[in-house]
Amino acid sequence: MTDNPGKKAAAYAGIVFVVLIWGVYPVICAGLLEHYSAGAFTFSGSFISAVALLVFCIPRLKDINADYLRTAVPTGAFVGFASILQKIGLRYTTPSRYAFLENLSCVAVPVVLYLVFRKKPGKLTVIASLICLSGCFVLTAPDLAGDGRFHLQGELLCAAAGILYGVNIAATGTCARDLNAMLYVMIQMWTNVLISGAAAAALALIRPGGVPLERFVFSFDPVLMLELAALVLSVSTLGWIIRTESMKHVSASSVAVIMPFSSVITGIAAVVSGKDVFSPFLLAGGALIVVSSVLSGIGEVRAARDTCTGPEDKS
Repeated sequence: MTDNPGKKAAAYAGIVFVVLIWGVYPVICAGLLEHYSAGAFTFSGSFISAVALLVFCIPRLKDINADYLRTAVPTGAFVGFASILQKIGLRYTTPSRYAFLENLSCVAVPVVLYLVFRKKPGKLTVIASLICLSGCFVLTAPDLAGDGRFHLQGELLCAAAGILYGVNIAATGTCARDLNAMLYVMIQMWTNVLISGAAAAALALIRPGGVPLERFVFSFDPVLMLELAALVLSVSTLGWIIRTESMKHVSASSVAVIMPFSSVITGIAAVVSGKDVFSPFLLAGGALIVVSSVLSGIGEVRAARDTCTGPEDKS
């Protein structure tokens, strides 16, 4: 299928825009989580996004069919679980680690594509996955070495979220190419509302030793609420719609090459804002993860080319 050059250029511009806004998101999010619990932040943010999308999608609601529900509901559940794991994890780690560990999705995507869709990963993809895991090890090396401040639980939660995001990417790229992006994201967001609401309630009600796993904390300060609404509408709503729509005109492999650079922006913003401290571990681990993501994307490009040109192995 040949794409209109203008649409393809607009799609690339959209991906770059998403990279920029998703790059600064963890730094702003870390500030808001000083006033909101992870459950409250995730639930209220997804609710604002879902309502906004519902308003815009009213004329198209009649188009929702089983194809939307089969794909958007399970992928929305993965996004919901990933989002709340990340928000909890961000309390115990830095924005830079949060962002870099999200790129564990580059390990999850080929595994899901093979197990569910029977798409065998190429050699370069396997190498990229191993490099990504090595980068995660280097990134968390200070905690693994033991410095009297064991807080690796934050990294583990963010890593788990990255894997869940990878499942979402694989399913969306494979099953949602013919679906309306706004309707698809709207269903995902309402699923996210249910998942995050149930998770927030469970965290507040489950009380081992009489102490809740996480107290439900919500600030009604007008400035903070406006900041929360602006953040989720520009990131959770606009960002997801643009990326979903762009993947109809830009290959998933190209997206995989571009998106990891949002973590580089996060690292720079976190260090500049004082929310993170530059270290050799941050530089080396982050570099390995970004390189692995680029290699994974190149591997997907080769796989797509080989599918079009014939069965010869060109890797």
